Amino acid sequence: MIFAEKLKTLRKQKNISQEQLAEIIHVSRQAITKWESGNGIPDIENLIAISSLFNESLDSLLSEEKSLISKHEFLYESRTEYDLDSAKKIDLKIGTAHEVIIEKTNDEKIQVIAASSKLSYLTQQVKVKIDEDKRRMDVIVKHSTDLSDIAALENLFVLVRIPVKFVADVELSGEFENLKVRDIIYDDIEFDGKAKNVFVTNATGHLELNTNSNLNVEVNAVHGKIDLNHFHAVSKLKFVEGQKYYLKNAGRFTRFVDANSKIIAGKREKDDPSEPVDLIVELNGWKAEAQIL
Repeated sequence: MIFAEKLKTLRKQKNISQEQLAEIIHVSRQAITKWESGNGIPDIENLIAISSLFNESLDSLLSEEKSLISKHEFLYESRTEYDLDSAKKIDLKIGTAHEVIIEKTNDEKIQVIAASSKLSYLTQQVKVKIDEDKRRMDVIVKHSTDLSDIAALENLFVLVRIPVKFVADVELSGEFENLKVRDIIYDDIEFDGKAKNVFVTNATGHLELNTNSNLNVEVNAVHGKIDLNHFHAVSKLKFVEGQKYYLKNAGRFTRFVDANSKIIAGKREKDDPSEPVDLIVELNGWKAEAQIL
């Protein structure tokens, strides 16, 4: 079933009109009509909203589409695929990009898709190199010398899809405007670098964010643990309604504050929560704050 048919079916099963769906995900009714008639595919943000609303993974929604990064939104695209036959530690070195997305696939190939609407020489400017041994795979997104970091930070999108049965540990490095981890179960994802915004959606595992840059973190339907490992940095955390979480302050001169900057966890906590929660958020490092919005 193609996306247009799937969206229409899901909407009718939930007994909501096009107008109601448009209002829920904050688009026009004309956009819903266009998607359901097969004349376009939503952009990444709207796909996430539809996925969350209908409790359908992005993989399921787009299983029949030729491109997971819609050509209606991006004019240029480069795809690299590589077979996996066992779980490996995956080291992703992206460099500089506007947005990096990590999600699962039911296929047995790791997929790296680079996309842009402005980098017309994308296939020449962005190359993917993959090296592996029995236990490890290195995935390197290399920029040519004529692609500036500024251009990449503004215009390059990278989607990494990891086979669901081979997801294990992932190390990620780079500088991004947005980092999105979604629709995936993993043991550990460790990020080293800079990111302005981090979105974690429908994910399970241990996510480590090692950065000295200020972060905006949005969490939706996440299970496991998130470590904020900061040095002289400030994070702002937004939890979608219904997310059960516990704040654990474990760093030196670190603290959690509320929306009014009032300290809510200003001492080092060592004990785990006494009651079950979906997610533990631990603040580590030195002279760092995390504000709960």
